[in-house]
Amino acid sequence: MLLQASISMANTERWALERGEQPPPPVLTGLLRNSAYEVTVVDQFHRLARREFEKGGYRAAWERPFPTGSQGRPLSVDVSLFHSLNTTETRIELGTYTKKKLKEDATKLRDLRATTLLGFETVLNLIALWEVKSERLTGAEATKSMRKYKDAAADLSIGTLAVSLLLASAVDLFSVSPDDHRHVVVGLFEVT
Repeated sequence: MLLQASISMANTERWALERGEQPPPPVLTGLLRNSAYEVTVVDQFHRLARREFEKGGYRAAWERPFPTGSQGRPLSVDVSLFHSLNTTETRIELGTYTKKKLKEDATKLRDLRATTLLGFETVLNLIALWEVKSERLTGAEATKSMRKYKDAAADLSIGTLAVSLLLASAVDLFSVSPDDHRHVVVGLFEVT
C-alpha cells in the first residue's frame, strides 16, 4: 500500500511540476516520459514508509552498501530493514517491472544472501516491482498482471534461485482528464 502511494505521489508531483510549461516540440509527442523516475519512487517510498517501519521495530537504511574492498561503487540494495529484536535484515529491491529486472534483482539478492552483518544473520529478500499502464483498471486486467507475475516467478525458479509471488495489487493513478485512465500494478516477490 505504501509503495502504491509512493508511486501515485511521485507521478502526481511529476505532472504538477511539468504543468504550465511550454509543450514539447510536436516531433517528440508520445516519446517523452509520462511517469516518475524509478529513483524518485524509491526515495518517496523510503521517506513515506520509514515511520511505519520504525513503529514495527525496524531501522530502515536506504542504498545499503556491500563493500568488497575493491575500487568503485559497491553493490547495494535499495532498502534494508534491520530488526534488532529478531536480528533479521530484510532486503528490498524496488523498480519498474520487467522479467529481466526481476531476474537481475533476484540473482543479486541470492548472491548476497551469505553477506550478513554481525547480529543480523537472518536475511529476508524481497523485490517490489511495478508497472504503470495507460488504460482503465479492471478486475480482468489486475488478474492478468497477477498471472504474469506468478508465471515469471515460476520461470525464474531454477536450481538455487527460488522466486515466489507474495502478492499483486493494482490501484488507479491520477489522471488529468476523465477520459484518461492510468493505473499501477505492484508485485511483491520473495527470493529464497
